[in-house]
Amino acid sequence: MQQRWFTLALLTLIAGAWSLALGVLGVWLIMETHAGVLSSTWVSMSAGLVSLCAAQLVFLMCVVDRVFPRPHGLIRVLLESGNALILAGSTLVLIPAALIASV
Repeated sequence: MQQRWFTLALLTLIAGAWSLALGVLGVWLIMETHAGVLSSTWVSMSAGLVSLCAAQLVFLMCVVDRVFPRPHGLIRVLLESGNALILAGSTLVLIPAALIASV
């Protein structure tokens, strides 16, 4: 029991830090003005959204699924699939926008 608690606490700390770093990166990409390829609003907004969605997915998959092992199925599916769809859509916007901005 002690080892399980330690493993859960360690995973929570590492995944929480990872998620926080991705979230801060996403907010920075959205809020600040940048030079180069990131100077395009489409690129910086979609890159920030990708980073924010990735932060939420990391937190949901690594922390929430272990701390709350039996959530309501519909809520879990809606949150995870909604984040995954936004992540995929933002990535589909980011790739062509970055290619166009770099030309």
